Amino acid sequence: AVISVHLLESNDESELYAHRGSLAEWYKRMGWECDFLGYGSPARRIAGSIERNRSVVLVHGCRATEEDIATLNNHFINPVTWVLCPESNRYISGLTPPVTLLRQRGSNIAIGSDSLSSARSLSIIDNLRQLNGIPLAELLGWATIGGARALRMDDTIGSIAIGKRPGLAIIEGADLHNMRLTEESIAHRIL
Repeated sequence: AVISVHLLESNDESELYAHRGSLAEWYKRMGWECDFLGYGSPARRIAGSIERNRSVVLVHGCRATEEDIATLNNHFINPVTWVLCPESNRYISGLTPPVTLLRQRGSNIAIGSDSLSSARSLSIIDNLRQLNGIPLAELLGWATIGGARALRMDDTIGSIAIGKRPGLAIIEGADLHNMRLTEESIAHRIL
């Protein structure tokens, strides 16, 4: 089964491993001891806690460094998928995922929406719109086959091919001349 982990979503998560920040203060106030800080970082904790042969989906990753990405991409046998939820990140922390770094490292990327408790909407288009400067074809790949691969369902969904059962949506309001989404872009499911 695929393991999904919310990881490196905030500065406090990374600072906790250095015994700083609001999470460290909260644990101290509660009288709780963090028995996992010996790993040294959230990424090393995941690599040290999950078997190499598991399929892993890492959600958010806003504070992921090149070292974190390399640690996790190199630890697991199956390719790790980084699921970006930029609308949620903007709503909660104002942080943006390290898209350029993930792309440079050849990471698998998918788009998520998190939940309505952490975002204004669950629209994948709203999430894609937050990622300026990425070619539209690449964004759409992250939103379709990227998610299917992350869930190990790409043999049946995520792209149009004989024998597959993909859902289909039409995107209205896109700027097709410049191949980008606009504020008016909206998706309608047709199948």
